[in-house]
Amino acid sequence: MHTRKFFWKWKENTFIIIGAALVAFGIFFVSKNPEFFSASVLSLQEKAFIIEKWRDIGYKTNSWYIDIFISENLETPQSIDFMINFDKDTVNIDAQNISGQGTRTVNMPDDTSSIIKSIPNENIDKNQSIIVVPFIGDIEDILLSEAVAILDNGKEKNLSIGSLNDSTSHSNK
Repeated sequence: MHTRKFFWKWKENTFIIIGAALVAFGIFFVSKNPEFFSASVLSLQEKAFIIEKWRDIGYKTNSWYIDIFISENLETPQSIDFMINFDKDTVNIDAQNISGQGTRTVNMPDDTSSIIKSIPNENIDKNQSIIVVPFIGDIEDILLSEAVAILDNGKEKNLSIGSLNDSTSHSNK
């Protein structure tokens, strides 16, 4: 009887130790990789910044991606061409995994820029990013430099861009 009770307690304690190790590993993984749990959504302050500074487009660079947002004040155009410039020695854009709302095509005219043509959905959610561009490299060496909208009447409109990061030349101007 004692051996059966001893075996049962040993088995129970072993499962507890294994479970605790798995939970500890999960917590460690999440703390070292927070980008897996970040959403591409505007905060209220970012939304207010875009409107206050009269920007049509807002963007922010994070560890692994650029989020591009459309202002609530901008009427949804037929399409938008975004130009992203980067340092070819320190940044590598993952063009195969660009995502967002609507459809998009990617063109890399040279090794320091990328042009993304976005065709937004009719019911675009302007609180979420229209385009998410994953990249590997230094966030200081990548910049959304141009955005041109094709309006319903076929005319082009240069859109004003505002960075939601503190470290770029588009910020707070």
